[in-house]
Amino acid sequence: MLIGDIHGDLQALEFIIGTREKINCKNILFLGDYVDRGLQGTEVLLRLFRLKIEDPKHIFLLRGNHESVDMNLYYGFFEEIGYDQGFLLRISLTYNKMPVAAVLSGHTFCVHGGINGIGRIDTIRKEESFPYLWNDPSKRPGLTNSTRGSTVKEFGPDIVDGFLKANNLKRIVRGHTALETGYEWWFDGKLLSLFSCPDYVGLGNAAAFALFEKGELKIFVFGDQQRYKQR
Repeated sequence: MLIGDIHGDLQALEFIIGTREKINCKNILFLGDYVDRGLQGTEVLLRLFRLKIEDPKHIFLLRGNHESVDMNLYYGFFEEIGYDQGFLLRISLTYNKMPVAAVLSGHTFCVHGGINGIGRIDTIRKEESFPYLWNDPSKRPGLTNSTRGSTVKEFGPDIVDGFLKANNLKRIVRGHTALETGYEWWFDGKLLSLFSCPDYVGLGNAAAFALFEKGELKIFVFGDQQRYKQR
């Protein structure tokens, strides 16, 4: 299973975990953004960390752009933990240990944000992870400026094609973007964007996650009623 942003929504997380158990899915990969802008970031982190400790070979937690002290200070998590600086700094030690990306079955590249050109994946370093946590897809060709800020870029279809070819990959799966339907396909199926937090900051959006089976992706959509349907 591939899971997009959770953002402190414990109910959504529990629904996803319950679905995993019902369908007897062993491996589950989270694409980052576990806290901020939601009310139960602490509970979400505790649940995820417990899962990882209990089943380290099948639970995988990628880092998102909100697994950052700088973001937590301004977007809710620091307030949620009672402005406890020591606790936040200890949590950040775990943030720093989280992987930036993962490759499934040798052909599906998973990351929170996006890519930073057509370079090889074996050159990705945690110390230079910013673009992989922040960048977004765009219909415009090349690497272009983003409304998220001067240091963030948007990558076009030509960049995706070059990246996939350079690394002998089939597709990219990423999170990072709130979506009305919970998911969006880009570039003729070469990129899938997932968002797994329903009604994010009151937007009324649906949420989605994906089941990775025999190299293909099946998308499940759910919302406030915690019901899902296969798309």
